[in-house]
Amino acid sequence: MRDLKKIIELISKDSNCRILEPNNELKIDRKIPRDLELFFKLTNGISLFENEPFGIKVIGKEEFISTNKYLYPEGDVIWEELEDDITNEWFLIAKSEELSQYISVDLTEKKFGRCYDSFLETHGEEGMSEIIANDFTELLWNLYNSNGKGESWYWIDNKFEKIGDAFD
Repeated sequence: MRDLKKIIELISKDSNCRILEPNNELKIDRKIPRDLELFFKLTNGISLFENEPFGIKVIGKEEFISTNKYLYPEGDVIWEELEDDITNEWFLIAKSEELSQYISVDLTEKKFGRCYDSFLETHGEEGMSEIIANDFTELLWNLYNSNGKGESWYWIDNKFEKIGDAFD
C-alpha cells in the first residue's frame, strides 16, 4: 500500500492503535520528505499496538529531533566524536523505549527520506545501521502490517528483503 492517507485511515479503524490529533501550531523549520510532512498535517503521532511485544510509537512533531540529540545527553563525551557526523541529520521518527529500539529518517540530500534501524546499542555504526524502509510511507505500512507481534521487528525477520546499510 503506497497511499499514506489510506494507511492512516486504516490505522484509525484499528482498536489496537491510537492516532493523536495534529498539532498545526508547531512548525518544523527544515525540509522534510513530502510523506512525512503530510503525516504531521494529519496526525501528531501514532501508537501502534501498545499491548503487543513489538508495539511502537511513531512520534509527533515535539519529538522530531536529531536521533543523536534524543539518545545522547547534552554535554556527553560522545558529542566530541559526533561534531560533524552524518548521523546528526538522522531524525527520530519512531521509538519503543522499553526495547531500546529507535528508528531514524535520513534528512541528508543524498539519502533523503530513508529510514534506519537506530537500535540504541548500534545507532550510527557502519554495517549496523540497516535501511529498513526507502521512505516514511513504506515504514508506516510495514510497522502497521507487522501487527506488533512476532518474535522480532519486521526487518529482522528472514522474509524481509534487505535494502542495505545507511553507510553503503
